[in-house]
Formats: sequence, structure tokens, C-alpha cells
Amino acid sequence: MNTNNVTDSVSIECDLEDDLGYDLIPMYRILFILSCITVPLGIFLNIIFIITLIFLAKKIFDVNIHALLLSCIAQLPLSLIQGPIRLYFYYHNGCSPLAGTPLCQLTVYLDYIPTQINNFLVVQLSFERLLLVIKPFIFHRARHQTFSYATCLHYIGLFIAIVFPCVYYPVIMQNGASTIDLEDPSTTQTCDLWYDREIYELFDLLITFVPYALILIASLSVIAVILYRKYILVNRERRQIGSRSHRRLLFSLHLFLLWFILTWSPWVLYDFFQTVLNLTYSVYIDAITTYIVYLNYTFSSTIVLITFKEMRHFCFAKFGFGRSICSRVNHIDLTHTAGPAPTHRQLQTIGSTQTVHYGTRNHRRIHVA
Repeated sequence: MNTNNVTDSVSIECDLEDDLGYDLIPMYRILFILSCITVPLGIFLNIIFIITLIFLAKKIFDVNIHALLLSCIAQLPLSLIQGPIRLYFYYHNGCSPLAGTPLCQLTVYLDYIPTQINNFLVVQLSFERLLLVIKPFIFHRARHQTFSYATCLHYIGLFIAIVFPCVYYPVIMQNGASTIDLEDPSTTQTCDLWYDREIYELFDLLITFVPYALILIASLSVIAVILYRKYILVNRERRQIGSRSHRRLLFSLHLFLLWFILTWSPWVLYDFFQTVLNLTYSVYIDAITTYIVYLNYTFSSTIVLITFKEMRHFCFAKFGFGRSICSRVNHIDLTHTAGPAPTHRQLQTIGSTQTVHYGTRNHRRIHVA
């Protein structure tokens, strides 16, 4: 960096200018103001998600949405712990933990492990969504069949997506990687993983870019299938995509994966071109794209809360969100189920006792449990 301002603390370092000479303080002040809104709001919404998931685990933890819910759970440390840490460093003009310190190691672990778990789970979710579009009941088990191959592959994928990052990064940190450059420890460095072999850097690039590429390919395939059904098979007998609950599930997956692609694309494109072309870049690009990525971790669980009917109704009932609206809708639905009001001629043919009973039924206050 052209200008370095190392604080008196032994655990943090601050860069006031980047390699291109741009002043970084205004950007970090803006990011701090925005984070004062997004970080507390994200923590609040994620806590609501945790409470809802605990109370409805037996009801909503279905095989079709294992990867979706586990992805949200993997994002919780990034929102609840990493969010306040980043807010603290934004407040101190973008200071970051000093390379090689325990705080830097904690930050790296909290960043890499949940991020890669989330990425691998989203890859599995993307391809399972493609199968749900092509064949609605991919986890359907035939009669007298104890298991299905789709279910076995599903659980194997979940196991690998969770266990691999948890094992790989602690091992690589002990053999061939560190939070400080071992070849030249005296130089000023940022808090990140440093590798002593190029093969590790190549492997790190693969586990960063390959998941995003697979997610993008699966998403484009889903779009192609939908367009094929809409325009190619428009005059033919089209296969039904499933029940109403199946369509609601697909709608939730579409929103969740669209949000992932929108928030991850700027950072992936920037990192790809910077790595391949070895460009000198402004820290503005790095900080802003990273902030956008953290918006994905902050609000992905909120998409699940809003789009899943059971979770949304639980939040309305337990936290008082929209209680009067739901009561009014239920009252209208129950009134409509009573049937249309009888005509004058029908009232004359019905006995007086039944007429009074009908009137009291329509005008009595209905309490919904």
C-alpha cells in the first residue's frame, strides 16, 4: 500500500489508501452507515429464523428442502458473528485483523468454512431444483422399495458439503497454508490465507469458482426447460409439474437461488478477472463486492421465512406480524364457506326455526383458534 497507518494495537492494521492512491475512508464510512442498518436487521431476522426452525423442525424439515435449510444454517455464523466483526472494522476505517494473529485465524475460519459449506449446499440445491422441474417426485419411493437412489445421493451430497470444508481448512492451515506469508513474514499483509505452494492456490481457485459455475449452469438449464415447455410444447399436451405445494417449493427455490446469483456474481467476476489477468485493482471494488456477498448471508433465511407457508404463519402467530390481517382473511374465508345467502322464496319454504338459525350463524362473531 502507498500509505499505511498501523495502529498502536498489535491485533489490527489500517490501510488509508489503496495501490491506486484512492482515499478509502469515505467508502468505509458509507459501508459502516449501511451496515448499521443491515447487520442488526439481519441478526434480528436470523434469530427469528432460528426460533421458527426449532419449533417447526418436525413439520418442515422435509427431504426436499434439506439442502435449503442447511444452507441457511451454515450462513448463520456469517451473519451473527462475522457481521458485527465487520461492522467494528468498518467503524475503524476498514481496519482488519493483523496477519498471523489469533483474531485473524478466527476471522479466516469464520469466513472460509461457512462460505464453502453454503456454496456446496447451493450447488446440490441447484441440481435438485433442476430435477424437481424435470421430474417432480425425485425422492418418490416405489412400492416395496426400502430406499431410492435419489435419496442416497441426496444424503451423500449433504455429508460431503458439510464435512469437507470443516476438515479441509484446519488441515490446510497446518500443512501448506497460513494467515501470514511464511516466505516473507516481515512484509505488510492483509488477513487472508497464504499458500506456500502454487498447487494449493490452484485448488483454492477451483473450490471457489467451480461451485458458482455449476450453480449458473443448473440455473440456465432450468430456464431452458421452462422455455421449452412454454414455447415448444405450447400446442401439445404438457406434463404437469406437480401439486400446489410442489409449485410453492419451486417458487421458493427460484427466489433463493436468484438472490444467490445476484449477490455473488459481482464478486466472482471481479475475483476471476483479477486472478487470471493479475490486475492492479482498487480496494473499492473488493470492499463493495464483499459487502454485497454478505447481504446474501444476511437475508437468505428471510426469503425462506417469507416464502414457506408454515414458517410465515408461525411468525404471524407468535411474533404478531400481520395478526389482524390474517384474522380478517380467516374470517372472510369461513364466511364464504357457509355458502350464499338464500333467496326470499327459499326463506319462505324453510321453517322459521331454521331461518333464525341461519341468520345467527352468519351474524355471530366467529373466533378462529
